[in-house]
Formats: sequence, structure tokens, C-alpha cells
Amino acid sequence: MMKPCVIEDQKAWDESRHKTEYFVKALAGKDLVLCLVSAAEYLGLCSCTMELMIYTLTKEECEREGLEITFDGDIWYTTVNQTINDLLEDDTIDEQVIQEALADQYYENNYANLTIKPENQKAFEHYKEWAEQYYIHK
Repeated sequence: MMKPCVIEDQKAWDESRHKTEYFVKALAGKDLVLCLVSAAEYLGLCSCTMELMIYTLTKEECEREGLEITFDGDIWYTTVNQTINDLLEDDTIDEQVIQEALADQYYENNYANLTIKPENQKAFEHYKEWAEQYYIHK
């Protein structure tokens, strides 16, 4: 896992009504790719945090490492599959983010769109049961 760069843009934060708008204002026109928690927030896989931190990688790094990225006309971000694999791989990520992201995919399509990398399978199995019960006990 590559180490992401964490950026903050107080001006963009102050001018934004919601987190997605903040991401767009802070990253528009830059060759930076949302990743990890920031990508999960942008993709709607988890509740948005109230932190200014934006986790990014350069587009060049992503292409060199073969990471799945996409562009929506405003900014670059890792795909759902890539984001979830990255979250599972990083043992410093808040477990709540991983559980919400997996719960989202379970209830959307029983994980049908996910291809969990072999090295992340153990972490996936660890969170899977919690994710499947997430909305039942929330």
C-alpha cells in the first residue's frame, strides 16, 4: 500500500456546503486521486467525517501501481473495489469506515461487484459478519 498524502484546504472547506463539494473545490484541476477514507466518503460508502483531511495519491502513482481509478468530470478517485481493498489493507483505518463500506456493498448486491485481493481476504472475513449485521443493529 502506498502512503497517501494528506491535504487540507481551509478556504475550500469554508466555502463548501458539504463534504463532496469540499473535495471538488480542493482537488478540481489537480492530478490528485481521492483514496482510502476520502474515496469512501465521496463514493457514499460511509458517513462523512467532519475532518478537513483529504487522503490523496497522485494520478501518476496510481497508474504506475495499477490502481483502479476513475474520473467523474470533476475529480479523480479510486473505484469502489479499489477503495475497499485499500481500506482492508490499511490497519490504521477506523473500523467503522470499513464496516459501513462493506455493509453498503452487502446490502446493495451481496458483494457482487467486489474482487477482494488474496492478501486482503483475512481482513475481509474478519469484517464481513459485522458488515452483514450492521444495519440490523444500528
